[in-house]
Amino acid sequence: MSGGADPVVGADDRLVLAVVPRQGGTPWLLLPGWQQSAAHWTPVARWLTGSRITLLAADLAGAAAGCTAPRGTLARTEELVDRLLGEPVTSGTVMVVGHSAGAALAVLVAAALPGAQGVIMIEPVASHFGAAPPRPYAGPPEGRGRPRSLRDQYPMAAEATLRSIGAAARGLPGSEPAPRARMPTGDAPEREVRVGQALAAARLPVLVLRGEASALLSAEDARTLAAMAPSGRCATLPGAGHSPHIDRPRATAEQLTAFAAQVTIPPDPRRSIQ
Repeated sequence: MSGGADPVVGADDRLVLAVVPRQGGTPWLLLPGWQQSAAHWTPVARWLTGSRITLLAADLAGAAAGCTAPRGTLARTEELVDRLLGEPVTSGTVMVVGHSAGAALAVLVAAALPGAQGVIMIEPVASHFGAAPPRPYAGPPEGRGRPRSLRDQYPMAAEATLRSIGAAARGLPGSEPAPRARMPTGDAPEREVRVGQALAAARLPVLVLRGEASALLSAEDARTLAAMAPSGRCATLPGAGHSPHIDRPRATAEQLTAFAAQVTIPPDPRRSIQ
């Protein structure tokens, strides 16, 4: 591996890695969204290092490659959760962050981490929690199935942010997610029920962060998801769409750290990434 983040697990197992390595940072676990990876979070991770936070990104495509249950099933989701919990670095996680399709996993993983103090769901898929009907994937009208440029995918993002992501994708392992025919939808009732129950039983504070210009998560659905959690709250980020961490990385980092400051106890140095 060259020019990117150093893995924080063994050389033969890179399911979790530091997006931007930092000595002594408090570990936060990130579960990226559909067709995203650690590289897409590099801009936010750099802002988080100023708050002594080390963002650890899960390679969900790599974890899924080792699963045997059919895609879209509850059994598959449980396999993914078990694989992530088996990573030694996840045991010290203080905050669990999930974007889009990764938000449901974040709730399930956080429930099993005794040291976790909060869950952040960024642009979660409401149907994955049984909170709304599934939304069909509406890809670009032309060129569907062909790779699109970062600018095409994230038209609201700053050019410097996109350059940073592109550079990170060339240096980080697991940063080229496998192409899929369609976006995962909430079409597995058993899984939806399990995830919805986990959110309703969450022992941790939960933040639902929505991009104001999002076409995938309505303000009503965001409020519904926040209300499902016993200690849920909702926030909206202006000038951002479905990927606030790309559209407005600094403002996203500020939202995350402000939430963490309200719900966490001072970090234990023994949990820091050395």
